[in-house]
Amino acid sequence: MQSKKLKNLFTIFFALIIFSSCTRDYIVPDPPAAPPAPPSPTENKISYSVEIQPIFTAKCVRCHGVGQVAPVLASGSSYQSLMSTSGMIDTVTPANSILYKEMLPPDGGMVQYGSTKANSDSVYKWIRQGAKNN
Repeated sequence: MQSKKLKNLFTIFFALIIFSSCTRDYIVPDPPAAPPAPPSPTENKISYSVEIQPIFTAKCVRCHGVGQVAPVLASGSSYQSLMSTSGMIDTVTPANSILYKEMLPPDGGMVQYGSTKANSDSVYKWIRQGAKNN
């Protein structure tokens, strides 16, 4: 009889330890990031045809020409190619644009082919200003 009471007491004690060790972690999502500030009216406007296409012509068309690796960055085709490739240009969050990230030193994949900080800065500003075909 004594053994049965001890067994029941041990079972209750063990169950209390098991249940008291359970915890819950509540995952609270981070609030959404604030949208980036719009470009300043005094910020110099980046022209696609005058500043961005020449970068592509000088540095990129060796591999990203017509019939080569996508996106096609040859003059006359580049704007449409960039805009039709998913994720390439993100005007809401320019830093997420594949084009910008690939050109950004030191880790961008296109740095080895001559992309510079100045090139990536120009592309970032152009995307931030709405990625217009101007």
